[in-house]
Amino acid sequence: MDTSIIFVSMIIALAGFTQGLTGFGSALVSVPLLSLIVGAQTAVPIAGIFGWLVTLPIAWKMRHSIQHKTGLILFAGSIPASFVGAKLLASLPSQYILLTMGMVLIISSLHSMRSTKPLFHKTSIPVTIGAGFTSGILGASVGESGPPVIAYTSMQPWTADQVKSTLTFFFMLQMIGANISFWNEGLITDDVLSLVISALPAFAIGLAGGMFAYHLLQKYKINYHHIVHCFLLFVGCALVIKNIHF
Repeated sequence: MDTSIIFVSMIIALAGFTQGLTGFGSALVSVPLLSLIVGAQTAVPIAGIFGWLVTLPIAWKMRHSIQHKTGLILFAGSIPASFVGAKLLASLPSQYILLTMGMVLIISSLHSMRSTKPLFHKTSIPVTIGAGFTSGILGASVGESGPPVIAYTSMQPWTADQVKSTLTFFFMLQMIGANISFWNEGLITDDVLSLVISALPAFAIGLAGGMFAYHLLQKYKINYHHIVHCFLLFVGCALVIKNIHF
């Protein structure tokens, strides 16, 4: 078996585990690591496909907690931005994409570790659209649509289940547009599909393990989010340092 398939499968398993555990973060984990093995132009579509698949069981399980109106507004804002982001991915050198990815990781990780209380008392339609638009650009260009909407939803006076389920609902819808954009730009190649098919078993195992671990962490009251974001902060810094000099 090709060693690249083994490494890709391991990364996808880790991404599925992270998403099953936290409700987000599969692309945050997979894109930087996959980029080191197969390059950004291949890594981002792979992460996009799995980023959509991983939302389906979680969204169904938590469907009663979803804030549908906010999720749909976020999605509406992301639709035109997804096509802009895909153009950037197809035309920009991978160094620029990876540098942007590193900065996104640093900013989102620092915000998540420092956030302590809601900033908004209720949702704002203009701000919601803006968060969705920014998310769409990042999702289709560097494979990470999470930071803007994670930051925005975490500032709402919602329960943890409402935040997690609404994020999952948005990602489920948003990644449809992103993957269509990847297809239109010719980024979903035979190599991408081959790697996706090869990594499916590892993805399923990782997702199931993450969902099981979520219950264990709830039981023992361990804050795994801080562990994840400390790791992502390290990866982000490494990407910035590696790509700051072209």
